Amino acid sequence: MCRKMIKKMRKIVLTLLSLAAIACQEKKAPTTAAAETPQEAQEKAAPTLTYSNLVDTPTQEKVQQALIAAGISASNVSAFLESVALFNQTAGAKANLVPEGFVTIDSLLPKYDEVAIQTDWMNKYPAFQGYNCRLTSFTLLRDLIAFPDKKFASKGEDEVLFIDRESLRNAPKKLFTPAEENDFFALFTEVPTTNTKDINTHLQAMQRAWKERGITFRYKGDPTKASLISAVFHSQITPEENMLFVGHVGVLVPYEGKLLFIEKLAFQEPYQAIIFANRTELSDYLMNRYDVEWEQPNEIPFIMENDSLMDGYRPNPYKVGANGNSPSL
Repeated sequence: MCRKMIKKMRKIVLTLLSLAAIACQEKKAPTTAAAETPQEAQEKAAPTLTYSNLVDTPTQEKVQQALIAAGISASNVSAFLESVALFNQTAGAKANLVPEGFVTIDSLLPKYDEVAIQTDWMNKYPAFQGYNCRLTSFTLLRDLIAFPDKKFASKGEDEVLFIDRESLRNAPKKLFTPAEENDFFALFTEVPTTNTKDINTHLQAMQRAWKERGITFRYKGDPTKASLISAVFHSQITPEENMLFVGHVGVLVPYEGKLLFIEKLAFQEPYQAIIFANRTELSDYLMNRYDVEWEQPNEIPFIMENDSLMDGYRPNPYKVGANGNSPSL
């Protein structure tokens, strides 16, 4: 009886966590923290973001060229752009998308009309949630990640990936082959870890799990090729039971002497292509979205590039102090 209760409680906890993070959603921050130093305040000054929602054909073509040049197959890029068109044409009219090209804003968080997006989307696809960050990234990189030719023992009622599974089942077209679906769940199924705030321990747990699952990255360490960028979250279900899961993920490629990060924000949120000068800027962008809690019992998220800690990774430099500044920029 006790074991059944523990299992039920675990499922409830993971389900609540999944609704907050696994859909690639932004987390909200508490309003109190330690006061910031002048140096920290200067570091936080005037962040900007240069991004596109891939609405217009010329921008799509430029991004398409960058993705193919980085080793992604033309067929996978075409499937990705088809999904972009599905979202933009279904829910983009009132969403406040960038109509053409790239724009630069004085914030790390573009503003969208989420209510309008959800209304338009659900009117057309009441049973289909849409595609999220994991489904989008795997669409692009499925040929650049090697998997063993065997069945992965994924759980049919996986608490973290249950919406992903439903989206694959209810999508208007078949997104992956059965073998690719198997590989998808091998890559993104949660990983057991220990109750610690040591990032290296959690990183090693992810690396060990992927190695045991036979997962390798074909172009690891090649700066000219596309890479998988994963924001990994630590979930403490109980002090004795801890899990890691990929709460957000995107694809990074070289672009005109800089870096281009491709992501789908959430099931019913837009696609974004963002230009960064370096990986530290990318880390700051992601951590500004996801490293926003204070005094939590679990470790803060960390960023992986393929199966290593991303160069330039650091905790969120924009976390607010007790002065009541906005929790996100």
